[in-house]
Amino acid sequence: MGLHAAELLARWQALGQALERDTPAWQREGRRLVRSWGHWPRAYHDTTHLHACLGHLQAVRPRLASPHAVELALWYHDAIYWPWSARNEERSADWAVHFLQSQGLDGTLAQTVRQHILDTRHQSGPLAGDAQWVVDIDLAILGQSEAVYRQFERNVRREYFFVRWPRYVAGRGAVLQGFLDRPHIYGTDGFQQRYEAQARTNLGHALQALESGKLYA
Repeated sequence: MGLHAAELLARWQALGQALERDTPAWQREGRRLVRSWGHWPRAYHDTTHLHACLGHLQAVRPRLASPHAVELALWYHDAIYWPWSARNEERSADWAVHFLQSQGLDGTLAQTVRQHILDTRHQSGPLAGDAQWVVDIDLAILGQSEAVYRQFERNVRREYFFVRWPRYVAGRGAVLQGFLDRPHIYGTDGFQQRYEAQARTNLGHALQALESGKLYA
């Protein structure tokens, strides 16, 4: 089921208890989610990424308007992930809404979770409130130490193994440059102060490596 499976399942159960939905159906869903996060060909978008996201969530939880919605969005945001698909977020959001509605949870909660998941497509444009926290948490990897970031780039390449190198360089380079071109990579003050400078350094080095024809490794 992937790394951190036992801890993730315990956290899912705690979330169910907080929502008064800790039922056998809820527990089965947790196992489905953890299995899905562990599926091939994930190398970065896996249970380790989910675990890291939930860790960042714990640090900022007091600043959230609806922490349960944020936590659910993080659980589902890459629940479906195929590198060759452009509909991962949409399909993951649909999965989340279907399950949450089946559990009789408030429709507003389900729709908030859906929008948070769609926001992790990281399209340009300002976000507000909890949505910005979700996106910043998802992008926290960009501002980690150089060694951690290097492994991230290697893992992304592993996920896109089917893309020939010249096309990968062009596509990945465009993604990296797109983040560098933004006035801010992170939208919350906390993440800007903690991660912005390192993220820009990491992205710049990775882009230079790609432009020289090498994987940043």
